Amino acid sequence: MQRFFWSVIILIVLPFAMQAQARYFRGTLATPGGDLIFFFSLDRNAAGEPFKYTLENGNETIAGALEKKGDSIIFSSPVFNSEIVARFNEDKSALSGKWYDHSRPGNYFLPFEAVFVKENVYRPGLEEPIADISGRYDAKFINGDVIDNTVGVFRQDGNKFSGTFLTTTGDYRMLNGFVSGDNFYLAAFDGSHAFLFKGKILENNSLSGYFYSGQHFAAPFIASKNNKAALPDPKSLTYLKPGYDKFTFAFPDENGNIVKLEDEQFKNKAMIIQITGSWCPNCMDETSYLSEVEEKFKSKDLAIVALSFERQTEQVQFKQNISKLRNHFGVDYLYLNAGLPKTASDALPMLNKVMGFPTTIILNKNHEIVEIHTGFNGPATGDVFVEYQREFEALLNKLVE
Repeated sequence: MQRFFWSVIILIVLPFAMQAQARYFRGTLATPGGDLIFFFSLDRNAAGEPFKYTLENGNETIAGALEKKGDSIIFSSPVFNSEIVARFNEDKSALSGKWYDHSRPGNYFLPFEAVFVKENVYRPGLEEPIADISGRYDAKFINGDVIDNTVGVFRQDGNKFSGTFLTTTGDYRMLNGFVSGDNFYLAAFDGSHAFLFKGKILENNSLSGYFYSGQHFAAPFIASKNNKAALPDPKSLTYLKPGYDKFTFAFPDENGNIVKLEDEQFKNKAMIIQITGSWCPNCMDETSYLSEVEEKFKSKDLAIVALSFERQTEQVQFKQNISKLRNHFGVDYLYLNAGLPKTASDALPMLNKVMGFPTTIILNKNHEIVEIHTGFNGPATGDVFVEYQREFEALLNKLVE
């Protein structure tokens, strides 16, 4: 599976006029916090027409099909219900248009621009950084009276800057950007999620800035360096409520047939229950990983079922969204139409609360809960992700013995 998400770099094989030389376009989305910068490539066919684009979001690449409608080119997301609709200028050195997120209500978009560049430089003439702010940070996002405690993990090499924020429900994916003087900039764009972080380095090397998500959310944050910064145990946040002795589910599949945990197909099998949504970036990181788990354990007594809480639950749209996801990640396991995201806790009343997406429930062969893991910290978290994989697969091996 192709790894997802958090600043976006995109390689480009230029349209016909550029004769198959690899070149970059520098794209921007105009957010309320300023330009979110990313880079992308276009492949062209034998006739010289662009037919495929490739995003490089950190260490992952995200490829999608291009469609031409009139004088517009449509960049459709291979997974999400989103797209860029844009037009070339006369000499094909620039594009302008809009990025749309159709999973959100209303006409949700951000203005999009892209220009041909010779290299993937975020901004020319960067100043020498006043400090190296690599390391681990206690970070707090402040949304009115609500404070979200997170952990920032950053890497700096001269002006180059990358990293992510770990939260109790996942991470902000692969963020990339730069440090210039006392300013820092991080961004990620995976075709559907537009994350922008901008701020200042303070005298004691602590950080202060603003986070912008698309056009709909903004919040200030502060961060102080702490090599021991940590989150609550993700295995302690969601649990079986008193008065309940087991986990269960009953939801329709992509064809409208009700599937229950008690069905014969799951008898005497250990289970991975993925509480997910095709709109959720961390869920897509987990789905990428679970596609590998599915392959590794395909000869074992293990079943994976996704309880998918979608923004669009009508059966035809649900099936279309899941089909895109299957094609992109190569997963074969069941996806069930569990309802709207806001109804997750009500739909699963045996749990104290569905605190975030994804939430992963592990059942033994008797379908007793072995572990509930809230959130998913994916490839952007480096060693955290590697250790999670090791522990997760060790547990699965014990359950399928």
